[in-house]
Amino acid sequence: MYGDISDEKANDLIYYLSENIRKGIMGRSVIESQLFPVTTYISTACYILYDQGFEYRVMKEVAKKIKAETIARRCKTPASYLNQLAFHTLAMLYLHGRASVISDIKHANKKKATPDPIETEEQKFQTKFILDYWQNLSPNYRNDGMLTAEDGGNTIVCLDQNVIDRLYSEMIPVKEKSIISKMKRTTAMLTNYNFLMQAECRAGIFEHGPYYVEGTDEVIFFKEFQFLYDGKEIGDMDLSKYIDHIKTKHVSPIGNVIFGFGLRGMEEVQFNDWGTSFFKPPDYIEHISSMGMWTKEYTHPKDYRYPDKLGNVVPVKFDVMNDLQAYAQGALNEFYLRVANWDYMKKLMLGVNLYANFIAFYAVYAGMENEFAWNWVDDVLENKQRNDLVDIEKVKGYIKRLQQNPAGAHPFLGRFFRSKKQRKKDPTLYFLSE
Repeated sequence: MYGDISDEKANDLIYYLSENIRKGIMGRSVIESQLFPVTTYISTACYILYDQGFEYRVMKEVAKKIKAETIARRCKTPASYLNQLAFHTLAMLYLHGRASVISDIKHANKKKATPDPIETEEQKFQTKFILDYWQNLSPNYRNDGMLTAEDGGNTIVCLDQNVIDRLYSEMIPVKEKSIISKMKRTTAMLTNYNFLMQAECRAGIFEHGPYYVEGTDEVIFFKEFQFLYDGKEIGDMDLSKYIDHIKTKHVSPIGNVIFGFGLRGMEEVQFNDWGTSFFKPPDYIEHISSMGMWTKEYTHPKDYRYPDKLGNVVPVKFDVMNDLQAYAQGALNEFYLRVANWDYMKKLMLGVNLYANFIAFYAVYAGMENEFAWNWVDDVLENKQRNDLVDIEKVKGYIKRLQQNPAGAHPFLGRFFRSKKQRKKDPTLYFLSE
């Protein structure tokens, strides 16, 4: 049973994640969006996931239908709905929500003669449940059995070797600079499109590797773009209320695209848990020696079976890049004009939706996505409590509280910047309370 771990084990995982997440945060630049209130919507979503037991209640039901180990193995495929980023997010956002609540309680207790408890025994169990489920995901997804990219030497290697060999056999040597230039422009435009469609976060883009094939000196990695709107429902899943915003008049020729690159002359190829690549020399495009493009036919993942039934990945011709560019630019312009007319709350709740309802894809693997009212976001916007999944009054309270802080950030984030000695004694994301 998930959650049946000791407090000591849970605290080890909390400290481990606190330091791992800190390295990720310190390694990226944070620029507050002028279009979306990014920091506020992330913090709001984290509150919902923990404070209202939202993540636990969904994942508890998912766990009854499918093990973490099974989900992880069914994700060992290109363009998987869930990946290392999604696994890392399951623990990271929950623990951020928990830290926000604990920080609030500790601050309020300073003014109380009788302090409130930091967390209940039930809350402690829920935290152990999430940590336990999480610790069984990546080790069964990654080929090296590690929890994080950092532990695996800053790699994300998840595809079986027979899959790598097959994809590599479909890649072709690239000598024409025009192909490289077109690819560079296409990926740049898809990145811009995805950034806006995902309320200026990275979800939807995933990079993984490095991979190797016997008999070649090339280093191989893959760059994926998910959830391009091709006019169809994704994998026959009714998640329209979660990702309805991607629907535009402009239609993509394919629902996702996977770029594969063979590189020569690289000193270093690394990846973090968010599926972001780092190269040395930094401009990998100058070192591309072969390339391939594929798309994965969207099917319902409840029907996946590892290792031989994980959906079809089919090659596409390089000519499709012309249509992808037209789609990316047209859909971006269309969506930007749409969002520009939204009020603050609608922009904020799109981000909250993406960050809190990401667990809908875990429900999908269990074949139970229709058992939860993912449209609770509409309840908040319309000020109507239509289901008991999320308390909309509490959501409005989180937003009001966060808006009083600089950039809408929660004050607990300052704990990341303490000394190593302080963090070891009292980790950023807080040990379980005694």
